Amino acid sequence: MIKKCLFDNYCGRDVWLYELSGEGIKVGITDFGAAVNYIKIAADGAERDVCIGFDDIESRLESATYCGATIGRVANRIGGGRFALNGREYDLPKNDNGNTLHGGTCGFDRKFFDAKVEGERLTLSLVSADGDMGFPGSLALSVRFSLCDRALNIEYEATSDEDTVWAPTCHAYFDLDGGRNIADTLLKINADCFMPVNAQLIPQGGLKSVVGTPFDFTSYKRIGESIDADDEQLRRGGGYDHNFVLNGGHAASARCESSGIGLDVYTDMPGVQFYSGNMMKGKARGGELLPRQAFCLEPQFFPDAVNNAQYASPILKAGETKRHFIKYEFSLNK
Repeated sequence: MIKKCLFDNYCGRDVWLYELSGEGIKVGITDFGAAVNYIKIAADGAERDVCIGFDDIESRLESATYCGATIGRVANRIGGGRFALNGREYDLPKNDNGNTLHGGTCGFDRKFFDAKVEGERLTLSLVSADGDMGFPGSLALSVRFSLCDRALNIEYEATSDEDTVWAPTCHAYFDLDGGRNIADTLLKINADCFMPVNAQLIPQGGLKSVVGTPFDFTSYKRIGESIDADDEQLRRGGGYDHNFVLNGGHAASARCESSGIGLDVYTDMPGVQFYSGNMMKGKARGGELLPRQAFCLEPQFFPDAVNNAQYASPILKAGETKRHFIKYEFSLNK
């Protein structure tokens, strides 16, 4: 079941929220930014919102969190805000320490999508024009949201009339107990290696084993257990803000003992960015946002992959259709 209601008015246009309902789960999605604004899980006779969201668009943008939004054209960072494709150099807006982050100064998180409801599925689509944020080619994107049991399925599909770069993600922030404190949340990531970064949070090249480091989440570990360890990588990110190299499609699992709510993340993309909300700020639904009140598990292509031929390629060829998916599956452990 999908309900539509007016959420806000931004830049003279109405912003609509679509609520998808299933057994024990409700998900609210806005057509501005194709953004997940809440995920309510029925637990202990009540609904618990496990996803950070906002009461209006201006508050979300002022927070600079990208909270819940569809990210594009390219998730994460492009080093130096430039890349080469087919012998041509492309310069992009630099919005993060001399790099391009999450598509630039006006990425997909800041765009209106067209909405179509088909039964129990919501499809949000847009066309990103040739030259949008410096990227080549006219890119047609659709993002399909649906529920199956307590799982939110997100399916991405894109095509372009020129060779271009495309690497999506969902930037949802999770708080599984609703208490705005993730330190005791148990996390497991299906990865033996992570990607060390330089001071600008660009991968330094190569992979590093998680064994013997604070980045070892190969078995369940509390997020707060090692987050303040004496480690140069943690200092650079202010906590966790790193790409993990996935061993398979079951990317990660998180569990909250106090609420009994669990989260499992699945994807066909090669990496997942674990971000511990180190720079959270602004006023969200429910009050002020502070660092480490929620965490992100963002399936993705590797950061700066367009500038590294050794990584899985984010290139979308002219006339080709590419598809990717993310599945956020919730469970009750009590």
